[in-house]
Amino acid sequence: MKDLWFFLKLFKPHGAWLAGGIGLSLLTAFASIALLTLSGWFISASAIAGLVAVDGNTPAFNFMLPAAQIRALAIIRTLGRYGERVVTHEATFRVLAGIRSWFFRQLIPLVPGRLSVMRSGDLLSRMTADIDALDALYLRLLAPAVVAAIGVTAVTVLLAFYAPVIALTTGLMLTIASLWTPWIFNRLGRAGAEEIVVLAANFRIRQLDMLQGLADLIANRAYRRFSDELGRFSDLMINIQRRNNRLSAISSAFTSLLSQLTLLMALVLAAIAFKDGLLSGADAALAVFCVLAAFELVTPLPQAVQMLAKTQKAAMRIRQVAAMPPTIIPSTGFCHAEGWGEGFQRPLPDKYDLQLNEVSFRYAEQQDRVLKNISLTIPQGGKIAIVGPSGSGKTTLLHLLMRYYDPEQGSVLLAGQNIGQFDADELMRCFGVLSQRSQLFAATIKENLLIAKPDASVTELNAAIKAAGLENFIAYLPEGLDTWVGESGVKVSGGEARRIALARLYLKNAPILMLDEPTEGLDSDTERDVFTALADFAGDKTVIMVTHREAGLGLVDSVYKMEQGVLRAL
Repeated sequence: MKDLWFFLKLFKPHGAWLAGGIGLSLLTAFASIALLTLSGWFISASAIAGLVAVDGNTPAFNFMLPAAQIRALAIIRTLGRYGERVVTHEATFRVLAGIRSWFFRQLIPLVPGRLSVMRSGDLLSRMTADIDALDALYLRLLAPAVVAAIGVTAVTVLLAFYAPVIALTTGLMLTIASLWTPWIFNRLGRAGAEEIVVLAANFRIRQLDMLQGLADLIANRAYRRFSDELGRFSDLMINIQRRNNRLSAISSAFTSLLSQLTLLMALVLAAIAFKDGLLSGADAALAVFCVLAAFELVTPLPQAVQMLAKTQKAAMRIRQVAAMPPTIIPSTGFCHAEGWGEGFQRPLPDKYDLQLNEVSFRYAEQQDRVLKNISLTIPQGGKIAIVGPSGSGKTTLLHLLMRYYDPEQGSVLLAGQNIGQFDADELMRCFGVLSQRSQLFAATIKENLLIAKPDASVTELNAAIKAAGLENFIAYLPEGLDTWVGESGVKVSGGEARRIALARLYLKNAPILMLDEPTEGLDSDTERDVFTALADFAGDKTVIMVTHREAGLGLVDSVYKMEQGVLRAL
């Protein structure tokens, strides 16, 4: 329950909407109970009043007042139900939006180091389906439980004024229906509810994998095999959901049975009280109809509590990600009269000399070191290349320089200062990155370029486009810069996608360029054009390029080789 309690605390900013929804739910429930109760009394009292007395005189009866009250209650119930739906759903949407914003704030420090170990489909499932599952926390659990608790108490007190025995019996049966029955069916359905959350997440992961790799699956005639596996997974989910639905149906039937048993007992007790002269005929009808209406309060609870396990599992999965420690620990400190305090986040320097002092690093304690005692000095404006086979630690070295991770041993310095003393977001202003997987977003070419500099002028955009060799390509497009590139740049070729990423690099104009296999997968002509453009742009900038090929080495002054985490000069 601690996971659910944590998210309940996040509801606090929306307390007015949540309370309003519960208030309208109570109003609607009371209006519904009062409507049926008063109608039963009115019909019975009218029938009794219509009887002709022995002396031939009809008893006087005010038809107008209860009739007006019934109409008013019907209107209140209708408007209350509409208002309840509007307010409770608005409250739920606001809460979910708040949780999503909170979740994204928790994700930011985890990028890219910690999140790189998660599958994208699993992360997507937690961000969407698991957060959506939290709508049940208020809409199907909290609000109905509060309404049932207040409503059952009010009904029991009301009945106690007419027939204490009926009140005691009804209160006991309502308590069984609102507490014992949901608890039993929650216990029976817990395993299935938790399992369906995990299975649904794994199903989405497989779906996303299939969509992303659909072209390769078709090319290798493996689509049918993967599709059949997804189908078997779907069948398993359906079977578990069928079992959960069966429990839901049984819980509803059991609650209905309790309702009918309570109604039967109320009829018998009302008849006895009428016989003994303790209740009039109209009041006996009032008590019976009140009992019948009261079970509307508890009918949703067994099904709602059965969803509790699903909601708890979803909440736990979200918190598992949010509670992950970041790979870097942001420094906090102070400034005093004598100078900078320990841990103070310094402003970015004017110089950009980089230095690694005996740096060692591993991704996990149980793994071998990826980097081993690396010492390297890169003066401002220096240009180096690091070559070596895949998996030798080249990209990891770049990540340490950009502080995606902190080294296990040693230190990384910028202008003689440990990079841990700089704000991580501000530090990224120093680096321009071009890699083989530079991301293009589902947006226009212009929007993809402006990621690097949102306030860039038209002149700056045109200069970046020209430097990247995109002029002819964009001039050929009917919509020019407003051309939609598609998901991950699917509507442009690999070479043009790399040129767009290159233009983005120019637009940012950072003093240190990080080139991670920048021409991997490109044809020789495009590769030559990219390196020619980079040579013109690099000028007085620091360049650090990692590659396992010899192409582009003319861009640098020094070459180092990385083998099994050890760096040496060539």
